[in-house]
Amino acid sequence: MLIDQEQAGLMRSKTHPRQLGIPLNRWGRNLIACCPFHAPEENSLFFYDALGYWRYRCLQCESEGDLIEFVMRNRFNGMDEIQARAEALDFLGAQEPEQQDPLQDEHPWIKEIGGEKSKVLDSFVRYCHWAACKSPSSAEYLASRGWSIGQAQLYGIGYYSGDPEPFVSYCMLSGIERHQISFYLDNLEAYREPRITIPARNSKGLIHSVYGRLMEDDGKSNPYVSYASGPSDIPFNIQAENENPIIVEGLFDALTADLAGIPGVVSTMFQELTESHLLKLKACGAESVTLLLRREANRREQEFRIQRYLKMAESLNLKFKSIVLPKDETVDHLVCKDGADQILSLIEQTEIDTVHTHRRSMLLQDIKENYDNAMGCPPDLNVGYALNTFPRLRQEIDGIQSGCFYVSSSPFGLKTTLLTSLALDLLQSNPQLKIIYIALETPRRQIFDRMVAMMTGSSVLAVRKQNADENVNEMTLQATRDLMGYVRDNRLEIWEDQPLFDNTELLKVLKDEQKDHPDLIVIIDGIDHLKITDRPDLSDIHERRSSVMLDIYKALDIPLFLGGELIDNNGILVGPRPYLRDSDATYWLESKDGKLTLTVNSQRLGNNNLYKGEILIDPESNRMQEA
Repeated sequence: MLIDQEQAGLMRSKTHPRQLGIPLNRWGRNLIACCPFHAPEENSLFFYDALGYWRYRCLQCESEGDLIEFVMRNRFNGMDEIQARAEALDFLGAQEPEQQDPLQDEHPWIKEIGGEKSKVLDSFVRYCHWAACKSPSSAEYLASRGWSIGQAQLYGIGYYSGDPEPFVSYCMLSGIERHQISFYLDNLEAYREPRITIPARNSKGLIHSVYGRLMEDDGKSNPYVSYASGPSDIPFNIQAENENPIIVEGLFDALTADLAGIPGVVSTMFQELTESHLLKLKACGAESVTLLLRREANRREQEFRIQRYLKMAESLNLKFKSIVLPKDETVDHLVCKDGADQILSLIEQTEIDTVHTHRRSMLLQDIKENYDNAMGCPPDLNVGYALNTFPRLRQEIDGIQSGCFYVSSSPFGLKTTLLTSLALDLLQSNPQLKIIYIALETPRRQIFDRMVAMMTGSSVLAVRKQNADENVNEMTLQATRDLMGYVRDNRLEIWEDQPLFDNTELLKVLKDEQKDHPDLIVIIDGIDHLKITDRPDLSDIHERRSSVMLDIYKALDIPLFLGGELIDNNGILVGPRPYLRDSDATYWLESKDGKLTLTVNSQRLGNNNLYKGEILIDPESNRMQEA
């Protein structure tokens, strides 16, 4: 869509829909009125300023144009086009006040410092919107989000193919030099993949950046980039005179809510909410803010972060509400499904947060979600991860669930065999699962050999060199490929011992892993003498490690297996003891009278004996399974 340069001054700086003399209502950041072209009683005609000047568009009959064309059609419809245009220009010009600021006629890119940037960004927005109207892929993407091209026009949403040359040619025709493009759109060359483009404006309505969104993303990383360097702390869709802004995370969360007529919705673009965001909203008149967040997997960490936001708002004398949406729900999904009234009603019914009401609100949401999850699980379905070679154990403990599990054995070496057998079973039975196996007492190569041997049914010695039996060599090759496949697919990592476990660093690494792999299990073989303490200067490495592991379990809420010794005061290897109170269950493997017996006991879960069964061990590979 190109701008008629003869009309540019009037359209850009002078004309406003209020000069048309028709009833207007605020609708999001746009204005809405009855459409005189198809149904005078239907509010479907939008007036918007997304492309640098005011235009109109009816979402029902698809009438569209600038304000001059609106006057031509509405007031001077019987005249020929040239005479109607002249009358429309005269009509709009006559509506202007007699005394005006001498700078009033100047475009913002002349009045503003660094105004060339606005000129370049405005041109990019108009070009990308024109490209969106010609691009089937952008139309398909917008349709998948519940948007039409006509609705996208209201917000200047466009499409950029990743090739800058057509845009450069367009700018040359508009008098913009190439060096200006590369200077102000300094990230244009960096991102060559096709993206949906969305202009971002400051509180004065001037474009300060244009964001690009991938049309295909993994749902884990931030899909947005900025084509123009600039301030990153301006809330997207910020508006002047906004007393009660609603803060959401995604751009389409804000856009869909605004399109539905919810006033004052802004987005942090998946960035952390900062004091600078709140200060900018307060400068626009904010007296209270409402935060609508998507539910995160780590609820504990999310709750602490909301508490920080609450303190920031209180320090700025802003009233604060926080709402965590149901699992897997987003604002744009809820608006499309239930409408704007549901969101507004939810906000109205939510109490203003204090430290006390925030804790209570989070607790009530957690209790409700816990019940919904429980009732959504059929009685014949295991809650935890599957164990195919331990079927009765899986049934008795309802699968491997989140918890801290201590594994030991007599003889002592059998606990590593059990842990390796459990790790392989979990990998082979749960395609979505990732296991991090931390070997504190065994070189990593030995763990490889044990796993390959268990997968082939051969001995460890047989997989360490070429075998006279070619079938064994072929099985070893295939098992090695399978093991490498688990690593390549990022489903298995095996870590060796470190001189010192720094709980802060280890927890940070595992938190990052959990973001990419919510289905994560950590197995740590070699945690001896489980003891609990908060002292950082412990001389006993086992006590330090034990403290670190308990910190990890409490922070991550995942299945955590700790393999080590159970020792009494006389230094004798014993069975489960009550001092292991911090573990959810103790796995005790004992060889007696030629039989292997696995017992799973729990003091914490209210049933001291959860499981007891005979275990078979392959005489060649040492892989374990239920009898």
